[in-house]
Amino acid sequence: MSSNLHDQVWALRELIPDSEIYPKIRSRLRSRRIAITSGKGGVGKSVIAVNFALVLAKEGYRTLLIDGDVSLSKLPILTDSAPPFNFADVRRGKKTLQEIIYEYQPNCSILPSGSGIIDLMEAQEDFTYRLQHQFEELDGQYDCMIIDTASGISSMVFGELASSDEIFVILSPEPTAIADAYTVVKILSFFYPQIPVYLVVNLVRGREEGEEIATRFNLLTQKFLQRTFPYLGFIPRDDAVLESVRQQYPLALWDDGSPFLNQLRQIVKEWLEMSVEGAIEGREIKN
Repeated sequence: MSSNLHDQVWALRELIPDSEIYPKIRSRLRSRRIAITSGKGGVGKSVIAVNFALVLAKEGYRTLLIDGDVSLSKLPILTDSAPPFNFADVRRGKKTLQEIIYEYQPNCSILPSGSGIIDLMEAQEDFTYRLQHQFEELDGQYDCMIIDTASGISSMVFGELASSDEIFVILSPEPTAIADAYTVVKILSFFYPQIPVYLVVNLVRGREEGEEIATRFNLLTQKFLQRTFPYLGFIPRDDAVLESVRQQYPLALWDDGSPFLNQLRQIVKEWLEMSVEGAIEGREIKN
């Protein structure tokens, strides 16, 4: 990494949190954690996260979907659910993580965050210890934890990314989305190079456009970061997604034939074939 790039990245050091938001557990039984992030809002990250979790759940994986956006939570809207408690209750010591989790669908539970509680998320030693203990209790219950990170580029986001075992970066054709995604992978490459990062291109016209965007992105990262990232696939624009959002009913629950869902299932299958560690080892998505 050049000294100029080193200086650029180091200038962003304040974005790196002192600790993981969801402390990792050093156990052979722990769940596999997958963070879904983008660096920019409006690229379909949360819609992908919800449907990704449901695809895994329908295939028999015990899945926990973690709502990581504590400033503007979208999961209750996308799933038409209203959890009675959220992460703020855990932070205040009124509830445990186990007590605020609710079952959304068979094999798919949700850990809600709540909106507007950023001030409650500042790590303190006693809370971090309690959180680590509570996550240790959760880890034996799920095969996968899907973290739908907050939008944007912040210490909150990188605290969530640091908590993960693998990261999906969602790209879209919009130039600003590509620029923000590049900033995310630049910081990850410098501070968390050990965490695998995969690319997914959303909101494209088809396979050719998806591959073109992923290729251009990797040429950029190869030139400036000396690193490229595995491309899992593309997800096309699909009017059925807009309808599912309007109805607050995820597409994975009712439309198996949509282009969006067909491609998402292919991405999940590709990822499972690449991933050879943790609780998901050796398992496959059924055709």
